[in-house]
Amino acid sequence: MRRILKKLFITITVSAAIYGCAAPPLPDLVWPEPPDEPKIKYVRAYKGSSDFSGGGIASDILLGGESGTMLKKPMGVFVGNDSKIYVTDTASSDVFIFDPKKSKMNTLSGMGARIFYKPIGVTTDTDGRIFVTDSQVDKVTVLSPSAKIIGYLQPDEPFKQPSGIIADSINRKLYVTDTHDHNIKVFDLDTLKNTGTIGRRGNEEGEFNFPSHLGIDKKGNLYVVDTMNGRLQILDKEGKFIRAFGQFGDAPGMFARPKGVAVDSEGHIYVVDAAFNNIQIFNEEGQVLLAFASYGSDRSQMILPAGMAIDNDDYIYVVDSWNRRVNMFEYIGEKAKARAAAQIKK
Repeated sequence: MRRILKKLFITITVSAAIYGCAAPPLPDLVWPEPPDEPKIKYVRAYKGSSDFSGGGIASDILLGGESGTMLKKPMGVFVGNDSKIYVTDTASSDVFIFDPKKSKMNTLSGMGARIFYKPIGVTTDTDGRIFVTDSQVDKVTVLSPSAKIIGYLQPDEPFKQPSGIIADSINRKLYVTDTHDHNIKVFDLDTLKNTGTIGRRGNEEGEFNFPSHLGIDKKGNLYVVDTMNGRLQILDKEGKFIRAFGQFGDAPGMFARPKGVAVDSEGHIYVVDAAFNNIQIFNEEGQVLLAFASYGSDRSQMILPAGMAIDNDDYIYVVDSWNRRVNMFEYIGEKAKARAAAQIKK
């Protein structure tokens, strides 16, 4: 035992001498792999309060595990204009809030809102209000930025399992997928009144079969994961059908268990697939361009991924449910290149 400890001490001492106190840098993970030009880069993962408490891999190993408030079964994710990362957690019956700018993490229950049972979707608007769907009690809660309950959405017909939710702050609309009612309920973002319903059950254009996740682009177009039809539907801001793509299958461009959807600043469409354990990227016409990530628990890998979001800087956040974390990637597009150029000038 003493010999093992001595060897460990020597290893740590040598590493410290070479790298200082920090661990050696890990190699970049990018897609596609060299020699092709990379388009996606893995950045990091968010797991819980230990992300900001000075802990880490080394302390976890020495202390025998992770501590603090950690994700248990994350499901949905959204990134607000203030860069806060909101993550619903069905096992914790809570919503985690990661604040990278202030290097801290909180939860809505920690802020006093101990009201959720099975939170699925979360979004915010430009006023900082927080909207959370709860599929167990068929409610959508509206909270202030400080987690005070403002009220609940009141649809003309009761929710039958609200799941996905997204706010369009420009056109002042709020969309909620009502999964078991097979439609999208639309609310006025100012009055919070139900102003209409999009779709019904079916497999024709503008019809849905257990819709789930939602995304929106800068034009106000709505992206609906039409889960049991194995496709993605795109609607305009009036709810009119634009196009659909995808079908059940295991070839590139097809879906097995489509989940989260989001759009980057250049119009690329990202769709998570929980069966493929990856994310496929499509152009505006629905042609598949690239897939990234894979099955596993290592860096960038995932098992049963769910919701996703893309922030204003084209950073990509994907819920990795089984591994109890949110993986963060970067789209290496014009915004990323501008950031890199600015760093070089410094």
